[in-house]
Amino acid sequence: MRVLLPLHGFVRWNGGLDLIRLLVSALDSVAVREIQLSFAVPVDSTPSRLLHTGFRRFRQFVARSTGGSPAGGRDALVQAALRMIGDRPVVRCADSSKGVVVAARVTRSDFVFPSMIPLGRDGPPRIAYLFDFQHRYLPHLFSARTRYNRDRRFKALAADATGIVVNSRAVADDVVRFLGFPSSRILAMPFSPYALPRWFDTRPEDARRKYGISGRYLLVCNHFWKHKDHATALRAFARLRERTPFSDLQLVMTGDPIDHRDPRHYARLQELARSLAVFDCAHFLGLIPKDDQLALMRGCEVLLQPTLFEGGPGGGSVYEAVGLGIPAVVSDIPINLEIDQGEICFFRTGDAEHLAECVAELLLSPRPRPTREELLAKGDANLQRLGNVICRYLTGLHAG
Repeated sequence: MRVLLPLHGFVRWNGGLDLIRLLVSALDSVAVREIQLSFAVPVDSTPSRLLHTGFRRFRQFVARSTGGSPAGGRDALVQAALRMIGDRPVVRCADSSKGVVVAARVTRSDFVFPSMIPLGRDGPPRIAYLFDFQHRYLPHLFSARTRYNRDRRFKALAADATGIVVNSRAVADDVVRFLGFPSSRILAMPFSPYALPRWFDTRPEDARRKYGISGRYLLVCNHFWKHKDHATALRAFARLRERTPFSDLQLVMTGDPIDHRDPRHYARLQELARSLAVFDCAHFLGLIPKDDQLALMRGCEVLLQPTLFEGGPGGGSVYEAVGLGIPAVVSDIPINLEIDQGEICFFRTGDAEHLAECVAELLLSPRPRPTREELLAKGDANLQRLGNVICRYLTGLHAG
């Protein structure tokens, strides 16, 4: 079966790139004869690229974000995707539905999987990707226009799609509830944390030295978006620092400083850290290279995931923490309760005191961490399971 994977939409944010990495790694883990994978890579026009770069720089200025990495820029994301693809077949095409259809025709694909844009009447069957319905559950974080546009976009994707793939059972239920899409044609991917061998190449001590981090630290790896609730993490950290066993702790935070809905959010979090008297021991690193982020994760004491909403269990950071054998304290929103692996402690969402208590419990009773070989073996098993789930799903749609 020939499958075209279009990068359209996915190479506009780091989470999209992480999802592509997961899918490619999962499909690589099963018999290559089952699926022949090719890629459609969108080509931006020069004006579009310049406009995107200009907007990003302006938003960084408004957020009061300095330095950091160009990893969030569109060119950097495309280059990272190409490195991931390696020597597999690639078709460069327009950043549009027409471009994807042309790429599908060139590669003679049986399926487009997954797609973030409706393709219209032309082209082969397509599996749409829907990230989540956050705008329905947290409407106060979105303008009325954004909510309307999201609903319209999701309806168009569902009307266009042969099937839909999502990151969790919760989102699958929402697709049925809000769009009336048949549950039999929805693929809810199982929680499949993993680690790749190169994730162990950068030493944690080298990453710590690079970013001026010394001693023990907690880690938050979330973009600085309002629903990620960094404020609760900062308040919990301040409470921990007041206790003698934890007075040496530091807090390290990585992620894109730009929240399109509230460009000043990043600056306000820094102001909160100052008001809590923890700014000097809180590291706002912004977006850093992936290898550095993973090295810092391997060196941390505990990962914090205080998020108010996710499309997949725990979001990308918990996927990586479990894959790397790092303990995590995670908000108890329903979707996070789908996490069924790893050393996880759930805290009451938004409750800084309870978050601090859970972290203290983990710090006072540390467990031995798995070896690199154990983590890779566990991750390989998860990837193979996911790869087989995807193959059965596509084969079933193809036969039907």
